Amino acid sequence: MNDKDNKKNGSSYDLMQDTQYLLLGLDETAGESYAIEDILAEFSGDESFAPKKKDTKPQAAPAPHTENAEPERNPKIIAFPSAVVPPEENSDDTMVLIDMREYEEEPPVQELFSVSEQRAAREEPEEEEPVAPKPLTMEDIVASTVDAVKAEQEEEQKADPTRRRAEKQRKKIEKKKKHEDKMELPEWDEEQSPREAAAFHKRRWQESRRGFILSVPVLILMWLPWLLEQSGVFVPYFSESMENAAVCVLVAQILLSILSASVFRAALEELRERFCTGYTYAAITDLVALLDAVTLLALPGRSALAPLGGVAGAALVFSLWGLKSYHRGMWETMRAAAAGEPLCVADRCEAGIARGRRRSEGFVHRATLESTASQWQRLLLPPLMAVSVVFALLSSVGRERAQDFLWCWSAVLCASCSFVCPMAYCVPLERVARRLNHSSTAVAGQYGASVLSSASKIVVTDTDLFPRTSVALSGVKLYGEERSRAVSYAATLAVQGGGCMARVFEAVCQGEHIACQPLEHFHIHDDNGLSGMIRGETVLVGTPIFMRHMGVRLPATLPAKTALCLAVDGELTAIFAIKYTPAAPVELALRALARNGLQIILATRDGNVTAKLIKKIYGADGKATLPEISERLALSDPQREADAPNGIIYRDGLLPFVELIALSRRLCQIVKIGNLLSVLGNVFGALLGFYLTFVGRSDALSPLMLMVYLLLWTVPMLPLLIGVDKM
Repeated sequence: MNDKDNKKNGSSYDLMQDTQYLLLGLDETAGESYAIEDILAEFSGDESFAPKKKDTKPQAAPAPHTENAEPERNPKIIAFPSAVVPPEENSDDTMVLIDMREYEEEPPVQELFSVSEQRAAREEPEEEEPVAPKPLTMEDIVASTVDAVKAEQEEEQKADPTRRRAEKQRKKIEKKKKHEDKMELPEWDEEQSPREAAAFHKRRWQESRRGFILSVPVLILMWLPWLLEQSGVFVPYFSESMENAAVCVLVAQILLSILSASVFRAALEELRERFCTGYTYAAITDLVALLDAVTLLALPGRSALAPLGGVAGAALVFSLWGLKSYHRGMWETMRAAAAGEPLCVADRCEAGIARGRRRSEGFVHRATLESTASQWQRLLLPPLMAVSVVFALLSSVGRERAQDFLWCWSAVLCASCSFVCPMAYCVPLERVARRLNHSSTAVAGQYGASVLSSASKIVVTDTDLFPRTSVALSGVKLYGEERSRAVSYAATLAVQGGGCMARVFEAVCQGEHIACQPLEHFHIHDDNGLSGMIRGETVLVGTPIFMRHMGVRLPATLPAKTALCLAVDGELTAIFAIKYTPAAPVELALRALARNGLQIILATRDGNVTAKLIKKIYGADGKATLPEISERLALSDPQREADAPNGIIYRDGLLPFVELIALSRRLCQIVKIGNLLSVLGNVFGALLGFYLTFVGRSDALSPLMLMVYLLLWTVPMLPLLIGVDKM
């Protein structure tokens, strides 16, 4: 510190060491020791901190500090912290240190040194020399400052209300995703193979289809005399008496029951599992109507009321239609699942509905889960059947006509046996499964359809919007570089980045026999720009906007609006003109997205593919939104793992994916409408049948009137079933 003292002691002057001591507020003299124990001993006057040495003289106590006392030339008491007072112009070179302990509290010893260090200092043996502490350097000061700034920034981010709202919204979405699926997925020990399931449903479909085809003419012949008689035409034998009409109805009803053996088998299987759906309800209705026709012939006191076997037979035929449709839909679904491992599976993620890699294990189990239509029927129909018995007793025994009990019961059952029950889920499932099978896709029943329809956003990549044939390299403009070298450099980064540009440059390299270069330090930037090191040169590939952000000078006019630039070491090397042309399947898919209220999430790796470009090429952008770069890279990763196989896809492209989601949404919507119509038809039919039988209005409960009433409930379902497989 003192130049004269340094010359007297024969030491050299070190400028960097002097600067360091100035920053720390210390005065270093030649030959002095600044061990931490000495400093503590001088501060506190406690000799316990000082190490004991052999053959050393005891140190004198430090002189007390007074206001008028002049500081020594080379003081041994170093103030910490201290204030540095610069020397006057005519004074010597001595730097004066003023002890600031009167103005600031001395930091406690336990804050400067840990208990373990104090204990080690006391227990240090006399033979060992004290180890000098590590001096405080500028690097330590800078590191501590940076850590403090980072801690403050983290606290500010935690206190930021915008960040808190975003975190709250994210947690809300995750909670909604957990509770959105109403059907819980039960565990299973062993899953049936898709091939075995397809064979089972095909066999059941053929049996029910054969019975349905044969039962329809029988039902028409059964209702033809009623229609002719209603029109005023006399039908021989049938119109002569009610007993003759009962015989005709009874024969046709027995034949229908034989042809509807599949419905009775399904009803027995349901009863074995201790639940009841529309099949069981229709089978019991048919048996009660059959017994009522027998009582009309065998019981003398039976009222001359028309038997309702025609209505019960129609309920069997509608049940056969639903059973046939269910097995056909499941056969189409399982046949698609048995084709092998799918190209990808569709499932819901945080961003929306996305595709990913996964085996199809669990698909069969999801597809065979109980539908919501079956759940509603299982909850409603058993109590309704018990109530129908009570209604029949009140209308017959309660009105002192016990001989008409079976007729009253069959009237209530026929009025409450809605034809919509077998149509609510089974018929739309068949139409959707057949359409999806033509597109090389399949949905895992209503469970998979409900998952795929639970989000209105669909994740789309740039390769989906622009397939291989719709994007190509239309020209190259070079800036002092060879074409092969420029193409090789651009292809090296583009292939590593993936997306449309990877396909384009792979095709160019294969056609021109150009090899890619070894790449180091590859990085994808926020605006889809690419950077890396090739043979020691910094290479940038991206859109003109990315190049301007990176400080690369571009010409005033570009050869194309959709261009890809190449820069080496900050200098523009080449501009590649990229041509995008519309693809007909993609255009159909975008229109289907708009009709079904779906929104696009752009998981693109090509910087040129934006919502503006999509609207320019296809006329609609699908309300596309662009997530952050990390999310885009994760969603567009070809090796991304999906959560569950709720839908399987065997064909690449956007159209099969959109078809799968759109038809799944349509299936769930029609099932909801069908459930509502079937529940209302069952409840109101039971109430109406009870009221009319109780007041004795048998003319309003004729077979023709009941048939018209039940068919009116099916009218709203027919147009929905026709358009269920239309996107």
